[in-house]
Amino acid sequence: MRKKGRLEIEVISMIYNEAFLAPLFMRHYAPWVDKFTVFYSESTDGTRHELEKAAAECGVKRLKIIPFEFPHGFDDIRKIDRINRAVRESSADFVVCADTDEFVYPWPFETTNPRDELAKESGDVVYCAMVQSYRHVTDADIDRTKPPLFQRRHGVTDFIINQEGKQVLLKDIYTKPCIVRPDSGAQFLVGVHGLKDPKRGSTQWRGAHWVKADAFCVLRSVRDRRDRLSEKNRQNNYGVQYFSVTEEKILADLKTHENDPKLF
Repeated sequence: MRKKGRLEIEVISMIYNEAFLAPLFMRHYAPWVDKFTVFYSESTDGTRHELEKAAAECGVKRLKIIPFEFPHGFDDIRKIDRINRAVRESSADFVVCADTDEFVYPWPFETTNPRDELAKESGDVVYCAMVQSYRHVTDADIDRTKPPLFQRRHGVTDFIINQEGKQVLLKDIYTKPCIVRPDSGAQFLVGVHGLKDPKRGSTQWRGAHWVKADAFCVLRSVRDRRDRLSEKNRQNNYGVQYFSVTEEKILADLKTHENDPKLF
């Protein structure tokens, strides 16, 4: 059950070389989140400075940055074990576990308030169905001084618009249990793509996945993902989408999606 008094929401994430996305991540979550716990691998691009600067600009008073390194390359199991420990230790009513390229929000985006929705939430888990956002030919450059959600409204999704103008779910390719009550004992599987034990879920939110939202993803995918994967990840097939990624493949994919439909 939710504690008496003001609802408390915590974001837990892990970052590395996210100087471009860090301000956008902060500007999306800061208006409705009380505190941030960020596990920080020593970056080479000024990520920490960008995160702290954006937090100050957004009036965030509770940002906890915890050093965390991978001795043998990026290891998904090591990552989720640390995230799960932080969830167990959290005193918040709800914890949001998201990467810096994941912007979750209740639907419809224009007319709902995350705090109001969580205050009404009766389940232990909120599942978030993501669209994958791409840059449309008509889109402007990303403005990192503004919230991200409506800067990239085109892409691919698991939803279609029916004849009545309503969104209809086709399949759950990218639906994640991103929001949990920590006191329910919820613990995530690798990548936050599931839970170790089923928990009572209720409302489904939506969200935008910015893994390929613009050309910034090229360096991020090659240098900071593919080239950083541990041997254990490769053995377990974790992060398989990065195993053979190249700059040429990514740029070709971005080109293919320049005329994707508007999703929200």
